[in-house]
Amino acid sequence: MLKLGIIGCSKFVYDFIYDCTKRYPLSLVGICDSKPNAEAFRARYQCPDVFEDYKEMLEQTRPDLVISFPNYEDQHEVARDCLLAGAHVLSERPVCLSSNQARDLVEIERQTHRYVMARLNRRFTPSYVMAKNVVAGPEFGRPTMYLAKYHASAYESEEIFIWNHAVHHLDVARYLLGDIILLHAERIYVDPRRFGYNISFRSEGGCIGVIQTSSLQCGEYPMERVEVTGHLRNVIVDNIRSVQYNRPAPKRETLDEMSFIEGGDTLVWTPNFAQLNNFTFYGFENMFEHLVQCISSGQKPTLHMGDTIKTLELVERLCELAGMERDKL
Repeated sequence: MLKLGIIGCSKFVYDFIYDCTKRYPLSLVGICDSKPNAEAFRARYQCPDVFEDYKEMLEQTRPDLVISFPNYEDQHEVARDCLLAGAHVLSERPVCLSSNQARDLVEIERQTHRYVMARLNRRFTPSYVMAKNVVAGPEFGRPTMYLAKYHASAYESEEIFIWNHAVHHLDVARYLLGDIILLHAERIYVDPRRFGYNISFRSEGGCIGVIQTSSLQCGEYPMERVEVTGHLRNVIVDNIRSVQYNRPAPKRETLDEMSFIEGGDTLVWTPNFAQLNNFTFYGFENMFEHLVQCISSGQKPTLHMGDTIKTLELVERLCELAGMERDKL
């Protein structure tokens, strides 16, 4: 069993994240948060030790893995302290608020052989993994065009929206296409909580793309769609919950030909909920499984700060293109 600690156990962690650990060999050894949040968590979950100082928790419990969901501005410092205490970290995104902070963590990862995984969970959702496998297959051909939209309800601030929300969408493009270069961004501003961007980019493989992301929509209806075009084919992920792979249809002229053809026709995947199961759209269980397996086998996870820094550099570039570049931390 790996010893698990939690820093910041309210909201998302309380409602969902900790439940996702139940299938894996993790033993909760301590939680850290303000007294009201900690007591609410303890009332729901069995927890041996409660702390208000996370450094004290690290010192006394010596966890192997920390789920870290601290205040937005504190994520880098907390992740840094966890690495130096000998713990791997699953951190709320973006972990760092600059590529300079990310480089600091990359160096500490190298020294400690402990790793930080940002909560960029779309890389582990079944729909995007299936789309990735399609795009990488020889039948699909070289990706040529990419079209994506992601919308959200009103956000706390524009900075948090870019670093906490848009970072997801830039990372998905990298996941599906490889490294990309941002070329242009247009910004629409309604008020301090509502804004949006059209972002154009080119991948190193020559694919051109557009990402539309905003906080102008109601979060109660479908907000997300990604389409990648290849050679005579495209693959579409619709609102995370379905995948459609469009391929050239065979010519049909007689009744004998009215059947599904291997290698042709459109393939559609939607989860079957006819029976009870614990299936998740959002990939959290898959993310935990990957991280726990890597820790147990001494391997580097695929999503570590050396990879995530490339996404954070894209966020900085977006801020620059949108005229919002912040001071380098």
